[in-house]
Amino acid sequence: MRKLLIGLSCLATFSASAQNREILFKERDWKTELAEAKKENKIIFFDAYTSWCGPCKMMAKDVFTRDSVADLFNNTFHNVKYDMEKGEGPALKTKYEVIAYPTYLFINGDGEIVHKIVGSMPATDFMTEAAKALKPESTAYGLAKKFNNGDHSEATAIAYMEALEKAYEAEKMGAVAKVYFDGLSKSALMDNWNLAIKYLHNPSSQAFAYLYANKTVLSTKYSADKVDMYFDRTLNSSVFSVKSAFQKKSNLKEAKEIMAAIRKIQTKPTVNAKNMLAQLDLIEYASANQWDQFCAKVNDVFSDAAFTRKSGFVVTAANDVVTAAPVKYSQEALKWANELEKSNPDLFTNIQLADLRKRIFKKQGNTAEAEVMAAKAMDLRKEAAQKKQATPPMMKD
Repeated sequence: MRKLLIGLSCLATFSASAQNREILFKERDWKTELAEAKKENKIIFFDAYTSWCGPCKMMAKDVFTRDSVADLFNNTFHNVKYDMEKGEGPALKTKYEVIAYPTYLFINGDGEIVHKIVGSMPATDFMTEAAKALKPESTAYGLAKKFNNGDHSEATAIAYMEALEKAYEAEKMGAVAKVYFDGLSKSALMDNWNLAIKYLHNPSSQAFAYLYANKTVLSTKYSADKVDMYFDRTLNSSVFSVKSAFQKKSNLKEAKEIMAAIRKIQTKPTVNAKNMLAQLDLIEYASANQWDQFCAKVNDVFSDAAFTRKSGFVVTAANDVVTAAPVKYSQEALKWANELEKSNPDLFTNIQLADLRKRIFKKQGNTAEAEVMAAKAMDLRKEAAQKKQATPPMMKD
């Protein structure tokens, strides 16, 4: 027994000491790092992290300290890391469009990204992904060159879209999907349905419009529920992306194309179509600062007995008024909140209404009433927690 314990003790000691290397990061300015990498013809491994990122810490503790990982990175790359909220970090975050953490960039001496990894993963997967940086032609950036130079073959397009998906490049993936699927024949489109539902999510695509026009045929060939879910999810998420584009004043050309496409294909007065078209009207009115028309549209929705999901639509519209409209229109938002309360809403909606009123009163300068509503919202959230019910996200004042 004593020999067994000694043996186990030795094994534990060996296991603990077996992993004693880690990725060695150099600390120097970005300009110097680029020059050194270019001189040695090496790729830079760039760890983009923040101090509050849990997955970043997990990767640093459990993956970067594996001997196999350390050996690969220390022998192959120039390793640097930057806190995206300190020093050169914010500028580099903007330059390389870092939007999620952790993000791992592989950059050549000319400052060009050749590969990108987003998110945490086991050591073996991390090494597999990192190795792709040594074969840029198989990465999203290498495939981009092939695709943009005219290679729209199925193999290249699918590989490119898969790489963009892994890199969290949703907008670029959508643009590639539009080009690829619009280039297919109608029969090929119907046969590639499973590929379309994975990658084709742009209503301004001719291919999407064709598939939408043939929903009935698709429903007989595939699952009707799956077909309906695909179109509903794509259209609703597209409305959200259009709103985001107008609010940020970015990608407006594409947003307007998507808006026009949705209006064109939503010709039947279905419940979902009515809701989406009303949302698009509000987006246009808000972007043009036409708040009288905006409020009139919301009032029309209130008077429409056939309009479903009315409370969610109105609460969102009211919050948009508080966020962007002149203060005089906040009285309209308060009127809508009062009207919704008369309908005996559920707990979730009551929390939304309390939050909304807090924002309205604060915008109007009524601090005392705002504090009352803030306290009410907090009490309702506690009630929801006790009942194990979902609660809405808190809106910024």
